[in-house]
Amino acid sequence: MKQVMRQGLDLLFPPACPLCSSSFSSGWQEPFCRACLAGFKPLPPAHCPRCALPFASGRSAHLCGHCSRKAPPFDRVYTAGLYQETLRRAIHAFKYNQAVSLDRPLGKMLNRALPEPMAVDLILPVPIHSLRLRQRSYNQALLLARELGRCRRVPVNHQLLLRTRPAAPQQGLSARQREQNLRGVFAVSENLSGKRLLLVDDVMTTGATARECAKLLRKAGAERVEVAVVARAPAER
Repeated sequence: MKQVMRQGLDLLFPPACPLCSSSFSSGWQEPFCRACLAGFKPLPPAHCPRCALPFASGRSAHLCGHCSRKAPPFDRVYTAGLYQETLRRAIHAFKYNQAVSLDRPLGKMLNRALPEPMAVDLILPVPIHSLRLRQRSYNQALLLARELGRCRRVPVNHQLLLRTRPAAPQQGLSARQREQNLRGVFAVSENLSGKRLLLVDDVMTTGATARECAKLLRKAGAERVEVAVVARAPAER
């Protein structure tokens, strides 16, 4: 009966790409249409295996300069693709233009980037301050975390990692300025002894946010902290 109802709804309202609104062809199972998927650039083979920073040249994976000098507090970063072209446009619409319906297709793409199986006790979204939440009405990282939790059947906790005060926008700041801007911004509300955590956000640029959050989660006793982001930005020049 459910299948018949679903087929009837598909006839009345043909499934369409959530990004460009073009109708899906019969039997299409991907979260985006073929044209939009062609614009999503995957992480190249040459990238840092710790923070997923893509390298401009080369074919091998090796630690980047930052991770070589000082190991980050997280264990690994997983990403669905590069913060470029169509994926960048999708995230911008999701984050700034109230396109909340993109949470499921973007979340599905991110879920595919994670290993199977994956030992995770809890999924945590990177929090936003209450002032920003009132302006935007939603936390895009929480929506993504909930989709991953649904796919993985892992609980999501959005009250464990907190944002205690607002910070200046990160755009336009250098890597060092971003780190300084985030000091004292986050807090952890519980003991996390022995927990294996997955920290979720939409984009990683310099990695300052992920490092600051992971550092606090480690101090709270977390055994392992992995990071999942929809897109990874190339190194800033």
